[in-house]
Amino acid sequence: MIEIVARNGSPEAMLCPAFICDACRKQVMEAGNVIYAVRYPDQSERETSPLFVAHKGACDMAVQQWLAANYPVADGWSDLWDEIDDFLAYLGGNFKRSFAEDADGQYVPHVVVMPATSPKLP
Repeated sequence: MIEIVARNGSPEAMLCPAFICDACRKQVMEAGNVIYAVRYPDQSERETSPLFVAHKGACDMAVQQWLAANYPVADGWSDLWDEIDDFLAYLGGNFKRSFAEDADGQYVPHVVVMPATSPKLP
């Protein structure tokens, strides 16, 4: 997840935003994925999971397995991911773009569905 991490040291103590892996709880730097689940129960609304973050490889696989158990395909969920670099580019672009004023698209109402269990992974 994106978290605020307390950091001590020079030149001063700080609270730093960072990507923290939901599998190993270590900082993700340079290469990692933002992972989430989505479903469309009907065409008028979309449901998503919260966003999760993982290092590529074993951590990514562990988060995807946890996601599949909490947001099952049998219930209409699909898991998706973006590389963090791409996610940041999309986020930066959307920060300056109004969905409500987009003449080329239509805003789809959405609900964030919280998981039944915590993503505390081994």
